[in-house]
Amino acid sequence: MMSVCFPKLYRQCLYGVLLLSWCSGTGFFILKTWFVQEGEYGLVKHAWQYPALQIHGGMAFLMMVGFGFVLGAHIPKSWKTKQKRKTGVLLIAIPFFLIVTGYLLYYVAEDGFREWVEYAHLAVGFLLPLCLVLHVAVKIRCRNVKRNNEDKLEKV
Repeated sequence: MMSVCFPKLYRQCLYGVLLLSWCSGTGFFILKTWFVQEGEYGLVKHAWQYPALQIHGGMAFLMMVGFGFVLGAHIPKSWKTKQKRKTGVLLIAIPFFLIVTGYLLYYVAEDGFREWVEYAHLAVGFLLPLCLVLHVAVKIRCRNVKRNNEDKLEKV
């Protein structure tokens, strides 16, 4: 079992997978939306669109493994500290939403509903790194406040 803080290797792996997932998903959307090419028989998808989607799908599986790790190892210990619960709940809800909408996009969504799900998945996925940065920033701020308070107590 681990402590509240992630070991450096796990943290780097999770951040790396998140970065690749975010970049490939954003890249796929950009290629799909603005880089359609004129072919011999009409509009043609960009050559990198499908590889970007393949990378995104692969990273999605790794993200789900990382999400399971966070659910099983990090959250039970962190919840007891009663710190950063708001941003922590956001970081549970967002990946869950992305998993559900990713499933819908891949297996269920039909034309009219698909576009709505696609944009919802894009918007929420685009915000995931921002929420993670907020969660970590709150952690750093709490740690600095705690250190300052300890320093003041030592001086007294």
